[in-house]
Amino acid sequence: MQPAAHTMGRSAGLSAATSRGTAWPPAPRRCPGAAVPAVRPVVTAAAGGKASGSGPKAAAGGPAAAGKKAAPQQWVPPNGILKINPELLATGGLEVGREGPQAKASFDGHLKGLFMPVNLDHPGLRVLNIDPPLLTVEGFMSAEECDAVVAAATASGLMKQSGVGVGGYQVKDADNVRTSSTLAATTEVLAQHADLSSALNVMLERARGLLQGQLPPADAGAAAFARPSAPGQISFELPQVARYQPGQHFLTHEDAFPPPVVATKGYQRRATLLVYLNDCVEGGATKFDVLDIAVQPRKGTALLFFPAFSNGVNDRRTLHTAQDAVAEKWVTQLWMSVGVRTAAASANGGLPAFVTGVKGVSAPEPRSRAGKRGVPPQRINTKI
Repeated sequence: MQPAAHTMGRSAGLSAATSRGTAWPPAPRRCPGAAVPAVRPVVTAAAGGKASGSGPKAAAGGPAAAGKKAAPQQWVPPNGILKINPELLATGGLEVGREGPQAKASFDGHLKGLFMPVNLDHPGLRVLNIDPPLLTVEGFMSAEECDAVVAAATASGLMKQSGVGVGGYQVKDADNVRTSSTLAATTEVLAQHADLSSALNVMLERARGLLQGQLPPADAGAAAFARPSAPGQISFELPQVARYQPGQHFLTHEDAFPPPVVATKGYQRRATLLVYLNDCVEGGATKFDVLDIAVQPRKGTALLFFPAFSNGVNDRRTLHTAQDAVAEKWVTQLWMSVGVRTAAASANGGLPAFVTGVKGVSAPEPRSRAGKRGVPPQRINTKI
């Protein structure tokens, strides 16, 4: 079933109720393990039955069934969509500061509870979608700073055919899913190319002003660019610079890893920060397939979204496509990742220890063009 879409914004009225009986601003929620549950739990039916209802119900049979063990509850990832008013989207998005203190505080709680804290006072910040959150920041990097990244990446000679992963592992791209070229800025690469390190550190510095919460220490140096190696460790994963030549693309994919892969890798991607390094008047948009929102590249603008919830479960509502470039397109991206506990994974069906009640829960069926371009929908690819 396609997720229900709700429209909110100034012209719609923030106190207006949605068709699901709730109102925007969204009430702050938290993922499993926090004091407040993320969503209303779903009662699991007996073996062979179906889950029903949206909250605890009395066991069938009344008092006679009182002695039976209560059925376990599952945390079900949100699958609805809360949109802003289309008129606001067409003009660049919603400015949270203009929505009043109550709306701002509620959206802030929504981000902290299910995703990651964000500096909503950051200059140029706009909201393109409320749930899942999709934000842009105009002027995140200057034109000169963008040019410096492109020049350094080009001069390095390290731009190579982009990789694609299925099940968390890089595979041969026989279906032409990702046809761009990429530079992976590993610690070794940054150490050998000072100009590239300097250019990318501008993005890292700006990321610290946008993202909030537990961030890597400011004096971490090159160590800030590393995959988490310990449970609870937060780091900026390896940054990348990508170039799309005319006709190149990256078909429907997600940035987060599915739970079994998280258990193997030991970390999950919580936030994606992508910066467009040049303007694309036509083509090259970042299209969110489920949300039906396309972001057109504008030089220096950042795009921020959250491929996984704060408990590590991937949010498939953020499936997206890098549409065919008409002219050359350059982007750089940075992932905020967190280490997970994998030692107890086997006791939880192969999931990270802090992820509970999600095994067997189906995600919303994404609307994508993957099946139309020779990519089987069941092989949704992960960005490597």
